[in-house]
Amino acid sequence: GGNRGIGLEFVNQCLTSGATVIATHRSEDIPSDLESLQTKHPQKFHSIQMDLSSETSIENAASNLRDMNLGPLTHIIHNAGIYLPGTSFDGTPKGPRDAAPKVDKETLMKTYEINTVAPLLVAQNFVGLMGKRSEALYPVYSFISSKVGSVDDNGSGGAYAYRSSKSALNNIAKSLSADLADTIRVVLLHPGWVKTDMTGGKGLIDTNTSVRGMLNAVESTDSSTSFRFVDYKACQIPW
Repeated sequence: GGNRGIGLEFVNQCLTSGATVIATHRSEDIPSDLESLQTKHPQKFHSIQMDLSSETSIENAASNLRDMNLGPLTHIIHNAGIYLPGTSFDGTPKGPRDAAPKVDKETLMKTYEINTVAPLLVAQNFVGLMGKRSEALYPVYSFISSKVGSVDDNGSGGAYAYRSSKSALNNIAKSLSADLADTIRVVLLHPGWVKTDMTGGKGLIDTNTSVRGMLNAVESTDSSTSFRFVDYKACQIPW
């Protein structure tokens, strides 16, 4: 997910650092922001269409990337996610939270499809495209999770679909870190409360600050680094 918000900032900061970047986008046509980057960085920037709600689209994206012959991937940052309106238990105010639409099965299942199921399907198709830079520098697979997915930190309730989807994602990432310990390193990242379209422009930090901090966590991950769940300031997040 590289065409807006945190994802687009990852793309820009990685390009600025000199990395070759492959960004995915859901729409069939290349979004204008990515198209301009392709013009500006024709040798360093590439884009691939991938719809996370379609397993076939995910498989095709991996196949298309393989055909591009760009060499092994050293990093994957899975950033795409959704936060749908149905967040409350029964539609009434609870504690400090205002009334909000009641969560229903459709909201739960759609949120799980994109935030939980899709990251695993992407990993199944893309891990085989990753490769070591050296014995100490394993390829790094990063998932953008959220502190909202922490069971220990949940003192306010609500956000049933989003919270549970991120908690499940955390468990998937933990399993991947165990199953693929000889192949890759896995890190879970909490971006902070960032001013993006998803938060309606609200938040405490901008995308530049969040991404810069998360990239520091990604870049400090090597063969000696154990699986961890950290925020953009490198603070450990409780489970």
